[in-house]
Amino acid sequence: MIWLKVVMAAVMSGALSSAVGFMLPPRSPQPFVLQLSDWPGDRLFTLIEPLELAPSKRLVPLDIRMAAPGQGGVDAFKAGRADAALVGVERLPELLADEVRLIWVSDEVVGGGALVAAPGVMRAADLGSRPVGVGFGGAGEPLLRALLGRAGLDAARAGLTPLAPEAAGAALKSGAVGAAALLSPARAESLRDALGTTLLASTRDLSGVATHVLVVKEGMIADRREQLVAVLHALSRTVRTCRVTPERCLDLLAAASARPAAEWRGELETIRFLDAADNRALLEGGNAAPLAKRFAAAPSRPAMDWIDP
Repeated sequence: MIWLKVVMAAVMSGALSSAVGFMLPPRSPQPFVLQLSDWPGDRLFTLIEPLELAPSKRLVPLDIRMAAPGQGGVDAFKAGRADAALVGVERLPELLADEVRLIWVSDEVVGGGALVAAPGVMRAADLGSRPVGVGFGGAGEPLLRALLGRAGLDAARAGLTPLAPEAAGAALKSGAVGAAALLSPARAESLRDALGTTLLASTRDLSGVATHVLVVKEGMIADRREQLVAVLHALSRTVRTCRVTPERCLDLLAAASARPAAEWRGELETIRFLDAADNRALLEGGNAAPLAKRFAAAPSRPAMDWIDP
């Protein structure tokens, strides 16, 4: 009869384990960590609502992290502290060895800008220690980097100082700044005509160039595809909401950053955020010619995947 007691004990143990498992609450889903860059325009995506997974309708906690100034979010992503990261395209070469996939283009340059030198400054090397006045702020940072790069200047080393666009003429004439970065090529041309300034660089032809992209580790697409689809859907929904009600988004950005909505309005005129339809047209099938232009600011890029949200 010993064998019968052993069997009965095993059955009871299994039944007890099943009962305990039934009574325990379901395990909470693992938060999805979205690492944003230090670019202020990324604050738009701190407005994302909790992720809803179809068809289960379960909510997945979303942990959105803004990178500290100067860090860009790449280090946290490479160290495995984020499931996905929005990064500047100029940082993509750092990720090529990490088997990452590019799955979303966040934004692109709209219009163009110009870097105008003070009278007597014919090239970037003539600036010396004189600062470069910047007539636009953080959301125009990708455009500023492109401008400085075309003039042969390093954004990290150039002496940058805020400059109201309407004060650019007086600052250039007095020598308070050696050059001015402006959003409007037309304003730059009027300064050239009035003061005899030199146009050091222009990005009139950079319209449509991608500036920030969403990347994931290669295995993430298979392991957490449902969460990725929800993230992309949330990104697209946020962009579409801001297109329909831009004033609401400007107010929310102002509240999130303690900067006036009017200042955000001027900066966001240089950038267009892309939604799912834009990304489908760009990434699905990998159209070579459009992609070549879109990534003109990146010397190299990882492989791309289109994940339809």
